[in-house]
Amino acid sequence: MLHGERVTLRPQELEDIKQLHLLFNREIDLVMCGYGNWRPRPLGVMEHWFKKDLDDGLQAQFLIEVDGKAIGEIGLHPWRLNRRDGTAELGIGIYDPEYISKGHGREALDLLLEWSFVNQNLRRLWLTTGATNERAIRSYRSCGFMEEGRLREEEWYDGEYADLVVMGLLRREWEAHRAAQAER
Repeated sequence: MLHGERVTLRPQELEDIKQLHLLFNREIDLVMCGYGNWRPRPLGVMEHWFKKDLDDGLQAQFLIEVDGKAIGEIGLHPWRLNRRDGTAELGIGIYDPEYISKGHGREALDLLLEWSFVNQNLRRLWLTTGATNERAIRSYRSCGFMEEGRLREEEWYDGEYADLVVMGLLRREWEAHRAAQAER
């Protein structure tokens, strides 16, 4: 488990998938979070993905909890985790609207970055988010991520095609960013 001031990251277990399924399958909240390509996910599909990743030894997904209550998830996408090159794609979702824009996602991201760079010895992390998800882009930048590119008109969002922003962070950039934050 990874503990912050307000959030705890706990490795996901199969029993957690039902709770995540209920949180994730609320369209109005997720579109607000920037999931422009949102679609419901059947429980069986979510359980299958979890079991497959666990069987393949690629489980790097955490439940984000506040006072024991699940509010979302964060982790490294197993199909984009390359230990040889030291790179991984990360994903995060705060699915409970009560906890959106209150710093819980940022704290969870800080914990995952430290775990990834220090404990897992990764050298580069990257992510994608919708170009319309300005709140997430600001949060990622505040952690040190830089925009690396755009996939133009990649996803259907709010009645039109929208860009997908690719952002990345190198370990040395994270170390410098963290040192600068500590000096403040």
